[in-house]
Amino acid sequence: MARTHEWMFYEIMWRSWADRARVPYPVPWWAQAAFRRWSDDFDAGTYESKEAAFSSNALYRYWHMVGVKDHRQESLIGQAGEIEPVYDKYCLAFFLYDPASGTVSVPQLTRCGTVGQRVQAPHLPVVETAFRAVDGLGFTQRTFAVPVGARQRDLTVTRLRVTGPGGPAREGWLCAAVLPAGPTGFQRHDRRDAGATDRRLTFLRYLPDEARVETNSGWGPLFDTPPEHYGVYGNPDFSSDPAAYLARSPFHDLAVGGKLNAALQAQDQVAGLCSAAFGWPFRLADGAVFEVDVRLPVDLYSGSADLAEIRATPATELEEDHGRFWAAKLLGQGVQPALPDPVAHLADLFRQARGQLLVLSDHGEIHPGPTVYDSFWIRDSSVEATACSLVGDAALAEHQLGTHYPLRFNRGTGRIGPCAEYGFYGGPHERDDHEWDSNGQALWAIGRFDRTAGRAAAFGAKLYTPYVIDGARWLRDNRDGYGLLHSGWSAEHLGERDKPHYWDDLWGIAGLYEAARLSERLGTPQTPELWGAFDDLRQATAASIRWVLDEQRRRGEWETYIPTGPADVGRRDSTMIGAAAYFHPLRLHMGSKLGDDIDRAARWTLDTMYARFVTGGFRHEAAWNAYGPYLTLQLAHAYLLAGNAARMDALLGWTVAASQPRVDDRAVALGAWNEQHAFPVASGFAEVPGRHWYMGDIPHGWAAAEYLLLLRDILFFEADEDRDPHLYIAPGVRPHWVPDGETVAVDSAPTLFGAPFGYRLAHDAAARRVSVDITGAPEQVRYVYPCRFGTVRAVSADGRRVPVAGDDVHLPAGTRRFEVDYA
Repeated sequence: MARTHEWMFYEIMWRSWADRARVPYPVPWWAQAAFRRWSDDFDAGTYESKEAAFSSNALYRYWHMVGVKDHRQESLIGQAGEIEPVYDKYCLAFFLYDPASGTVSVPQLTRCGTVGQRVQAPHLPVVETAFRAVDGLGFTQRTFAVPVGARQRDLTVTRLRVTGPGGPAREGWLCAAVLPAGPTGFQRHDRRDAGATDRRLTFLRYLPDEARVETNSGWGPLFDTPPEHYGVYGNPDFSSDPAAYLARSPFHDLAVGGKLNAALQAQDQVAGLCSAAFGWPFRLADGAVFEVDVRLPVDLYSGSADLAEIRATPATELEEDHGRFWAAKLLGQGVQPALPDPVAHLADLFRQARGQLLVLSDHGEIHPGPTVYDSFWIRDSSVEATACSLVGDAALAEHQLGTHYPLRFNRGTGRIGPCAEYGFYGGPHERDDHEWDSNGQALWAIGRFDRTAGRAAAFGAKLYTPYVIDGARWLRDNRDGYGLLHSGWSAEHLGERDKPHYWDDLWGIAGLYEAARLSERLGTPQTPELWGAFDDLRQATAASIRWVLDEQRRRGEWETYIPTGPADVGRRDSTMIGAAAYFHPLRLHMGSKLGDDIDRAARWTLDTMYARFVTGGFRHEAAWNAYGPYLTLQLAHAYLLAGNAARMDALLGWTVAASQPRVDDRAVALGAWNEQHAFPVASGFAEVPGRHWYMGDIPHGWAAAEYLLLLRDILFFEADEDRDPHLYIAPGVRPHWVPDGETVAVDSAPTLFGAPFGYRLAHDAAARRVSVDITGAPEQVRYVYPCRFGTVRAVSADGRRVPVAGDDVHLPAGTRRFEVDYA
């Protein structure tokens, strides 16, 4: 059964949407999308009613984000510039009002005008929204987040500028509205999160002496310029009639009566749907502009001293400081890919993804999202920390792995399901859902970072006892009768929680491999013990996969594929995406760690997935009934490492486009991915499933990390670092990326060899020649250049001829320059 506030919100939204021609109401984009193809079907396993699912915005979870690096809370921006400065608190939206005609123009409604949105620059987390009303008046809005004061607390700032179409003087009001619902929804209420924050606005008050709004017990927006008009609306007679809410609304008062109610405070103890509006009259003539700055507290503030601190620095100075900080961080530090014009946007998106991870970091914990995923998972963070370490944000990676992983290392003597508590890596998520992949991920990430940081950093030595050795022993000692890890939910997208998944075992193998190699580098006496644990899990996993493949052949399966686990023989659905981890990020194919036959089966599994589940991107209908952007990137990365750069390129192209979807000429996202990408949004509503689908959070930190890792490995990646260390140069750079005279370059990029690498590749199409200058390299590492431009005819290295043996050009360590002539 729907709760009162959920039912009331649902009623008000659809009635406002139906009556939008008479009274324009700022119905959020996500609600409009839901009404566009409404279905009473909802996820009854998660929500108690269709109204609860609607109020939670279960289906269209897209928005933009600004925030402060490494701070706790991010601010979220809607498709019409609406701002949720703090998730699940309130929303601030802007609109225009023409007193002469009584016209209310809200950017949310396409009939009121056009909206354009963009990120101000790839390195700069500033969301710009431009609204142009039908009558020609419009405003631009820039929203960003900054730290202020001695305690460096968060503040979101939005700056508005009203402009006219030219000609005769124009008059109107710029208006701001405080609303209970924003781009993320109204009230998140699901069965698994009964303790979620209550978002209802039961009390709202405007304090004109401070030009400040109170929202429940917290601080709402502060206006640098006090408004001349205001009105605060609630439910004074405790009505349960939706029509009463529609009539007691600032939008109704302006559209019907031409004024606001001038009330200073209101309450709504029935549905928590208080609202308020504020107006600044303007007159524009001779190219004049009208500006208003608004400050939205994000952290906790109270008292006159805090109020003075918030207002102390002019907005212009805050914006300039913000720009300097992000330019220094994302343009002056870290890996800077230099790509030709046809793919320059990939480098722009690279910088955006870096910025997203820095903002999603909460004091060293990288969280995979700003709302429902604003929490810490070992699984997501292992990929995110590794990405940070390889793109130049090593301090964040070290803080996460060196500080927060030990805090998730369990020391108790009890049991977690069938497993021992001591030695298990995991907090509430991993413990409650029996996510047995976490130990392998922690060991893998620690080992990889130890390599990247180099011997002098001694990172692995600092964590080896107990965090590596006892974490590895947990993997050795907590397996089922077949030698595999127990049934659990693992990565959640792989199938049922009462079944085992090879994903866990593959991660365990990779983690034990890194633990054993770390032990070798440190010279500890546990090296044979760790190699024994590695071999035992490796052999058990390989034997199980062989049994599954044999059983599938016995049943008449003509395709070769590795299903999600041994309990899913013949399960030919999208849950087999877990097998992509064999290649990326685990690289178990290097050295055929599970055997040549398993290696071949894993490659054929990629092809089965591509044929059956890829239509542009990877369709994960078995678990989500939606596209999986980060799964598409995983599959693309697997193809890169498996040597199929063409398929990698196709999957990358789809994913990049999916980061900036548009519906009805509105930007739905601005260079970011949700964990899922809804079929209706991906298709412009040409495909709307007949049943509900799942959506998580945006920006998705794991997806951002996958993109960073893929683009970095497209430029170069390491191979066989423990036996025959070598680097692949430009393995994913496609011929159409590099027209005649163009270059590809990367400089001083971190590597798993503990020393930086850089090169500059130039293409001379007329001479049919590729020239590569190595600008920095680790010692005793050879190179492989897979030429994608044509058949290799001749190779020279540092002026000496090199034998040609196919299109993979092999070059000795120490090479400084080589040239490749192709047919």
